Amino acid sequence: MKNVFTLLVLIVSPTMAFAQGTITIGNSGSSLVQQRISSSGPTAPASSGMVQFFAVPDGTHLSPLGRLSSSRFELNFWSLEAFLAVNPGWKAYEPVAVGPIPGQFVGSTVTVSPLIPGGRIEYITIGWAGSFTNLDAAIASHTAYIGESDLVVGVATGDPTTTPPGIPTSMSASYTGMTLCQFCLDGHFWGFTAQPTNQTVDVGATAIFYVGADACPPPMSYQWYFNGVSIGDRGDRLQITSAQLTNAGTYQVVLSNAAWLGLFGAPAVYVFSAPATLTVVAEPPSITSSPRSQTAYEGSTVDFRASASGSAPLAYQWFLNTVNAVAGGTNSVLRLTNVQPAQAGAYTIVVTNITGAVTSHPALLSVIPPVEQRLVPGLSLLGQPGSLLNLENANTLGPAPAWVTLDSVIFTNTPQWYFDVAEPLPPQRFYRAWQTSGANVIPTLRLYMVPAITLTGTIGHSVRLDYVNQFGPTDAWVTLATVALTNTSQPYFDTSARGQPQWLYRLLQVP
Repeated sequence: MKNVFTLLVLIVSPTMAFAQGTITIGNSGSSLVQQRISSSGPTAPASSGMVQFFAVPDGTHLSPLGRLSSSRFELNFWSLEAFLAVNPGWKAYEPVAVGPIPGQFVGSTVTVSPLIPGGRIEYITIGWAGSFTNLDAAIASHTAYIGESDLVVGVATGDPTTTPPGIPTSMSASYTGMTLCQFCLDGHFWGFTAQPTNQTVDVGATAIFYVGADACPPPMSYQWYFNGVSIGDRGDRLQITSAQLTNAGTYQVVLSNAAWLGLFGAPAVYVFSAPATLTVVAEPPSITSSPRSQTAYEGSTVDFRASASGSAPLAYQWFLNTVNAVAGGTNSVLRLTNVQPAQAGAYTIVVTNITGAVTSHPALLSVIPPVEQRLVPGLSLLGQPGSLLNLENANTLGPAPAWVTLDSVIFTNTPQWYFDVAEPLPPQRFYRAWQTSGANVIPTLRLYMVPAITLTGTIGHSVRLDYVNQFGPTDAWVTLATVALTNTSQPYFDTSARGQPQWLYRLLQVP
């Protein structure tokens, strides 16, 4: 009886624990929003308005939406998308309505995530007066009162380790409010808040150029130029998807609005940004895995495989003997069905991308005549020399299996092989061996699937049987045996093939 043990191994990898916390941004009696035309001016209309909450884990850079002057709110960004694009990590939450008390807004709770348990956050609020339902609409109106609070750091979240999070933390204890100002009182361009910057991207990647202006009203046109040639109005962000080498060059944008005034009231319609250079880097193709040489029987199926790296897209073409392009061979895998001797030779693959091409090392294909063979059950028997061993088989096992006598074997040596050459074989077969008495050695058997090779030729002559690995040098033949024929067709059982890579055989007549 042989005991089989199965070992299960559980591997646990440590991971960073993240959670979420909640913050109440409602208020009870205290004005969290100071809606004033200026820091000392009268209260702005407060019958309607919105406040939007922005939060991020502690220590993340912030480029403000704008800044207050004596009488206006100067915008650095003209859309929520552009504001968030230069502030990675900051998350915008849904706007909260103001009212019904001027200067206060309706209570709400937001969930801030992800946070390290017990961590802190930074947050700001951006508010606007009027009936605008989102920040972009308020900006686009050119008439709204807009403000931004100071950055608050180190606000403790609720208990983020509980699910759902614990009691929310009220922000009113540390929030000081904001002043709202009308941001567009006259037509002026005060300068750029964001300029296009130099970028380097891989072929196939996306490049985005941003531009921001401190102007009132905002630009009516964003005319972009590539190497001095206009490529149209692309807005405040020029996006180049799947960048190619032809996209490399200099980009610049011209902002314009007929309402802007220059020095001494003169029109300042056109404003040029600084130029920015896009560099597109292409990685040349490289063969990371070359096809392997192999030997195949005539009429069989052959697969050659290769892999390559480099900037996409990669193109593939297989060649036979370096000059003949293989029809249909335009993938990293080449399949040859019903292979014939005329297809023997050296196979290479050429991989191409925008930078050039690379050729793999050749893989040789040798096509040989098929040798008749099949796999048969081979029983390796151990027992006492000279004793009689009874073999039985059954095609199914159950409470009462139908064991059938297979043969009786007299041990002439040990171990000793016995081959079940029944044809056809059933989908499954079980074997057992038994002896009556008189043997001092308990018999055992082991089952293997063994190639049965059919040797043919003239009786009295000999046949040499050679083998070669399917993959590897095509001329590395090894002699397995030389057999004298007692019949014009007789089997040879290759017990040495078990546990080896797949072998192919050839027969050579020996005079």
